Amino acid sequence: MAPAVETWTVLGTIGLVLGTVPPVWYAITDRGNRLYYVILAAITGIAAVAYAVMSLGIGVIDAPGETTFYIARYVDWLLTTPLLLLYLAMLCKSGSQTYAVLIGLDVLVIAAGAAAIFTTGLLSWGLFALGGVAFVAIAYLLVYWLPKQSSFASDRVYAQFFKLRNITVVLWALYPVVWVFSPAGLGWLTLNTEMMTIVYLDFITKAAFVAIAVNGRAALDDLTTVELTAGTDGVESAIGAD
Repeated sequence: MAPAVETWTVLGTIGLVLGTVPPVWYAITDRGNRLYYVILAAITGIAAVAYAVMSLGIGVIDAPGETTFYIARYVDWLLTTPLLLLYLAMLCKSGSQTYAVLIGLDVLVIAAGAAAIFTTGLLSWGLFALGGVAFVAIAYLLVYWLPKQSSFASDRVYAQFFKLRNITVVLWALYPVVWVFSPAGLGWLTLNTEMMTIVYLDFITKAAFVAIAVNGRAALDDLTTVELTAGTDGVESAIGAD
């Protein structure tokens, strides 16, 4: 691993460790809302461990062309992005079925992106496009379907969801842009620049998300349950089911 790339992974580790401190503190001191804080702490904590692993050069695989595949990065995304979606789902009590659909689409985005790295030509771009379609579906559910179908405990819970939902959708949309210009895509970015950009995006999408959630923690007091609503929640009609 190039020294410059290693520097970015170390900085990512430090930043995400620092971002884990506030939710851990409130998980200890606020027992009533502990589950929310545990989820938030897990988001940045898992990411911090992943970057620590990458900084040690563990799980680095050479892919076609000038591309490098980081196993820890994709394990991080497979674990933390469902937690981010879970936190949003818990704020609006969207229902377990909606959450299951979101997770399925999320896994498809990550899996398609990983497969695209190990392929070339039209197949690689086709897999990238498949992941892009899945992301558009996630954005649709978060922006349109969840607010329409969900029951918010109060205006401040809705405001909290609105802020966290927006930062998630907007910043997640930048990852495909990085892929297009990365060595796996058009090759306009160096490995160092790609890592720098991904570290920045990961920090904002995770540490900033957690910071905003902790800062707006008063909204958690309006929630009467931390469980996802069971039963049919209507998401089937959003995906064409009867």
